Amino acid sequence: MPRFGLLAARLVGALPDLHRVGPYWRVLRAIRRRTLQLAGVSVGNLATIHERVHIDRRVAVTIGDRVDIRDRVRIGIAESGDRAGRLDIGAGTVILSDTQIDCSAWVRVGSGTHVGRRAQIFTHSHDTSRRDVPVLDAPITVAPVTIGDDVMVYNDVVILPGVTIGNGAVVAIRSVVTRDVAPYAIVAGSPARVVGTRG
Repeated sequence: MPRFGLLAARLVGALPDLHRVGPYWRVLRAIRRRTLQLAGVSVGNLATIHERVHIDRRVAVTIGDRVDIRDRVRIGIAESGDRAGRLDIGAGTVILSDTQIDCSAWVRVGSGTHVGRRAQIFTHSHDTSRRDVPVLDAPITVAPVTIGDDVMVYNDVVILPGVTIGNGAVVAIRSVVTRDVAPYAIVAGSPARVVGTRG
């Protein structure tokens, strides 16, 4: 991602959102889309990027049409090194405020999906299984995360590396998703377990 374009996108991203001032809000949304495009981000039509959204320059990002990314969402790589990541967000998806998306591996979020406030999506972990390796030196492992279409992820959910959440699934508030979730399943708890299905 070009450094100058990313700097311009961050400066524009710091401008205050004044939703009730219609002309200002329309122009600001258009400027944010354009500066992100200049920085190498693929941004669809009518996508809305709110205040202080942070995108790491090492992550290739594709944002679909009508996507809504709210305040202070962080898209990055949570571990050091030269790793490059990727994030694809499908059309009409909403990602609410203070969500963190670790793109150490590929993250795919489908269309028409809701990701709640303060959700955390991880694609990396530390292999702490060996006693002869200090935890601070534990090797990093990565695995992609896929969230399907029409998925509801409620607030404060944690999704761990390698997880696939099927189309139409629902993940209850404050759940920790450690394994795959079947399409249309409703899961809850830590670790998340099936508690029902969408009718």
